[in-house]
Amino acid sequence: MNRETIIGALFNKLTGPPLVVAFTADTTTGDTVLANVSDPSGLMAGMPVAGDGVPLDATIATITPTVTLSLPAIADRTAAPLIQGFLTAARRMADPNVEQDMPSLYLVEGNEVHAPRPDGAAALVELNCEAWIFTRVGATQNAVPAAMLNVLIDGVECALYSNLPRSFRQNLGVHGVHFCRIEGEVQKDPGHSAQMALAVIPIKIVVGQSAETFTLS
Repeated sequence: MNRETIIGALFNKLTGPPLVVAFTADTTTGDTVLANVSDPSGLMAGMPVAGDGVPLDATIATITPTVTLSLPAIADRTAAPLIQGFLTAARRMADPNVEQDMPSLYLVEGNEVHAPRPDGAAALVELNCEAWIFTRVGATQNAVPAAMLNVLIDGVECALYSNLPRSFRQNLGVHGVHFCRIEGEVQKDPGHSAQMALAVIPIKIVVGQSAETFTLS
């Protein structure tokens, strides 16, 4: 079993579409419309978006018939590089109090469970991880602190489960992985007073102990 291959595949799932989508678009000062979007297919309504010409705390408001922001642009830009989703993603936890680029996601590895097995039975190992999500809800009085957490948790679910046949289990594209899924209690701290919200999402991966783990082509 190659643990790094497995955890690396999970990290790639959590740092690609639909959670993190890079695209370009034209912005116009005072206008919420994003024009000439390079590729709107990976965009999700409600997800945060950042980049040159886009105000802080902006989100994707609509995707069709046009891509619009929740807040009007603050500058005219042509083919501005923009990013939807997490601005920071790492496998090493950082101090959220000094992290400026939010929302952020940290994939933290936890304990392993090696269950007893009868002689000759296949051995399965549980690899336990947590996705720690931090986001600033802003100082707007009418903002709902948990709203952005909910959108980002939805995004994690989409990253793991979307576009899969009903009977298919997420195997991260790695031979030997039986399944990878959210399992357990999702902890939330909406950050009503501190204006920083936190969610901890438990993720369990079950893999064959003696399986040869390699990325499937």
